[in-house]
Amino acid sequence: MNEWTFSMGLIAVMVLVLAVFAAMQAKKQREIRKKYPGYPKGYWMSKGLGTGMAIGAGMGVAIKNIAVGVAVGAAIGAAIGQGLEKKHKDEIRPLTEEEIQLKKQSALFAAVTLLLGIIVFVISYLAFK
Repeated sequence: MNEWTFSMGLIAVMVLVLAVFAAMQAKKQREIRKKYPGYPKGYWMSKGLGTGMAIGAGMGVAIKNIAVGVAVGAAIGAAIGQGLEKKHKDEIRPLTEEEIQLKKQSALFAAVTLLLGIIVFVISYLAFK
């Protein structure tokens, strides 16, 4: 098996696992939203940051420096998110215990995925050096 096939196979497996986890989390969040009306605190900020970083990544590709583009996009996204939070301040509610648990699970999953990605990268680098 060559390096390219091995790397693409590992990336495909990791993307599949991430997609399954994201689908499970989204399902849980939909159930929570049905029980509790409104948006949890930080909802609009995360939407703004996501939008800003996507815009920034595009800008980064255009200027041939993605890191700078994403950083500028994060700043733009923070401004967008802050504006959305103010606009929807009447609809915002505190996080529920279930949402706090989901955030903790997501953070743990992200950390484990990052660690596994680093380990796979190091093993691939050493095996195909």
